[in-house]
Amino acid sequence: MKKFTLLAAVALFASSVFAQGLGLGARISYQSEAMMGDDAEFFADETVSSGFGGGIDVLYHFSPMVGLHSGALFQLNAYSWTVSSVDYSYLFLNLQVPVLARVNFTPGFFAEAGLDMSINMMASAYDEISDEWNDIDKWNTFQLGLTAGAGYTLWFGLEFSGRFSYGLLDPIDTDPTPDIKPFRFQFDVSYWFKK
Repeated sequence: MKKFTLLAAVALFASSVFAQGLGLGARISYQSEAMMGDDAEFFADETVSSGFGGGIDVLYHFSPMVGLHSGALFQLNAYSWTVSSVDYSYLFLNLQVPVLARVNFTPGFFAEAGLDMSINMMASAYDEISDEWNDIDKWNTFQLGLTAGAGYTLWFGLEFSGRFSYGLLDPIDTDPTPDIKPFRFQFDVSYWFKK
């Protein structure tokens, strides 16, 4: 029932996008994330994560040169590292919602910048000793970051883009709060069904 409700909501959203004359596309994404700050060395042994995701894109054109780009992207990120021959892992599932101003310098080449909002839907930790996955209770649900990037859209709707994001909020809710902020590179491939 929950899956049917989600599919119905996506279908309703897509139909409203077409009705309003907005651009609609699909996106697949690769992300690599690391923590920055004075306490970054204590998070995941300074490991850089890898992750993949997919979702939808929406683009509203104010003019041929300026637009507003948003969407929803489900992203799965994993940190894996080894200490004293023991393997550890963190696994995160996030729903990312960017809100970006897009400027088209040519019909194909564009740059964009804005905010990147993220809602954490799962945060789990694994260690080889217990051989179990456990929830990370202190991981904050909501994240907000600044993001900027550039890309190129081919004439038939295929688009390649990359952007960097820097987190503005503390990802961990502990006392004292560690000085870490997420820094992420993201490479995307999109296809615009309607633009």
